[in-house]
Amino acid sequence: MNNIAAETALHVQETGSPASNCIVCGGLYRASHLPALFECTNCKFVSANLAISDEELAEIYGEDYFHGEEYLDYIKEGESLRLNFRRRLDSLERVFPELSDATVFEVGCAYGFFLKEAEGRVMRASGMDISADAVNYAQNVEQVNAQCGNYLDLKLPESVDVITMWDTIEHLKRPDLFVKKAANDLRKGGCIAITTGDIGSLNARMKGKNWRMIHPPSHLHYFSTKTLSRLLDLAGFDVIHVSHPGNSRRLRSVLYFLTVIKAGRKELYERFQHSSIFNIDVTANLFDIMYVIGRKR
Repeated sequence: MNNIAAETALHVQETGSPASNCIVCGGLYRASHLPALFECTNCKFVSANLAISDEELAEIYGEDYFHGEEYLDYIKEGESLRLNFRRRLDSLERVFPELSDATVFEVGCAYGFFLKEAEGRVMRASGMDISADAVNYAQNVEQVNAQCGNYLDLKLPESVDVITMWDTIEHLKRPDLFVKKAANDLRKGGCIAITTGDIGSLNARMKGKNWRMIHPPSHLHYFSTKTLSRLLDLAGFDVIHVSHPGNSRRLRSVLYFLTVIKAGRKELYERFQHSSIFNIDVTANLFDIMYVIGRKR
């Protein structure tokens, strides 16, 4: 065993941190001040324990994930989700004006709402998700070009112009491999567009362990603008856009998240959820969700 391997093995034994090195810079992990998370000693990238198997990860994203676990009801939230996707397309078009002539591939397409919004604004849109239930809905209800499977196993028939990962990269066990594959699947000058939580944001730092984006094992990685930009740079991208847009959600979903998921008080949710006020879609911005676009060199 060489010195680096021995140091890594000792570090894992002492801290219980992931056996792999940091996916951003290759550094060692140490226990984070955030419970159950680990931080790279070099670049400060934050991850959960990555010992979870691919099979266990796939089980997380069944029907219940979109209906009662992560979301109250993903389909009923469709209108607010579509609004978010239209705004993301607007931002993408401002930095990639050739969007209307572009081929777009979405990694993590879920129920197909983005693909449906993109249909009238790009030349061709397709996507993939590991959730069979979500892809079934995308194919048969939204009638978009979606397939079920792991993007890392997919061989695209030709290069595409844009690859998107909307609120997806934090769920991936090896996001570095996904980003590298995206670079290979994009034509030169093509773009990757990513949204994810920003652990370096003021709100995340103030909330600490109570930041709403911290919930492993569904969220395995926690990027800052600095670490995500570094990961993209290593894969051959120049970062050309960074922003922190707001997100729209049905107010009932916000109530569900606060009372059931965060507080474990389902009786409070049942007491108030029938009020008509919770039918309203609200847009909030805590500036802790980042939108990053990289252009392939």
